[in-house]
Amino acid sequence: MPTAPVPVIEAVQGFVPSRSVAIEEVADRMGINRHQLRVFQRVHGLARLPMDPDLDLIDLLGTPARALLTSAADRDRIRYLIYAHTAPDVAPSHISTAQELRRRLDLPRAEAFAVTQQNCASGLAAVDVAVQLLLADGDTRQRALVVTGEKPSSRIFSVIANTTLMGEASAACLVGVAGAGRRIRSYTVRTRGEYAQLYRPPPDVLADFFTSYTPTVVDTLRQAIREAGLSPREITMIVPHNVNNSSWRSVIKELGFGAERIYLDNVPRYGHCFGSDPFLNLASMRDEGVLEDDGVYLLAAVGLGATYAAMVIGG
Repeated sequence: MPTAPVPVIEAVQGFVPSRSVAIEEVADRMGINRHQLRVFQRVHGLARLPMDPDLDLIDLLGTPARALLTSAADRDRIRYLIYAHTAPDVAPSHISTAQELRRRLDLPRAEAFAVTQQNCASGLAAVDVAVQLLLADGDTRQRALVVTGEKPSSRIFSVIANTTLMGEASAACLVGVAGAGRRIRSYTVRTRGEYAQLYRPPPDVLADFFTSYTPTVVDTLRQAIREAGLSPREITMIVPHNVNNSSWRSVIKELGFGAERIYLDNVPRYGHCFGSDPFLNLASMRDEGVLEDDGVYLLAAVGLGATYAAMVIGG
């Protein structure tokens, strides 16, 4: 009797440029005054941002992807290459970043396209898109390669006022519907379109967004846990986006999780690296020996606009 397909994240790889700056070094350029800087440092827990002006976008994206494609056989089984990004435009209009990445990675059989619109939650959305496409194809030998990462092109994409600062990093994950890996047990997403005005929203809308932020994140996480058929105590750790420490302290307090059950080590190291954060954190946890083989992990991301997403993997 055929085995039912089981969606999995087979492997994950992160990449952070070796060059970085202390946030006080770029505060003036980002339009941050000393009082705002103090909030970012002391309240939100940010310290450094990876930045390498000499590294182009395709090289940033290609580095973690190549680490997962070590042979011609690996490249041949990639059916989909999905580039998830946050900014609407990451390259000049005549360049398809996904297609150029496909060319540089030598993936002639892969169908390459981009996923955006959900902003910093687009990475988790891309994993779900990959799963749905692979399941529809019905060939369990095929894989999808999801790649995330971008370079802040201007101040408007470098600073979320009173919230976070953006760093440069990338990540790649290999998605399949059979074989070894961390099982994808649930994916939950909700969009609150009343917050769709990303830049200079009316003060009352902005105030309501911040008031509703923690309850909405908590509800999304709880829904993902329920849909995975689990209880909160069965979650080993939350693997978050790196927006800041303060908002996550509020979330875990309402969830009833202790500080030891959320990975925030990369917030001071890297800042918020767009949609790469959950995958970057998974790779860091693995490299640091924090990721348990049989652990169950709750990935979380929020995209301005506003999209709230959570995915339970493992177990």
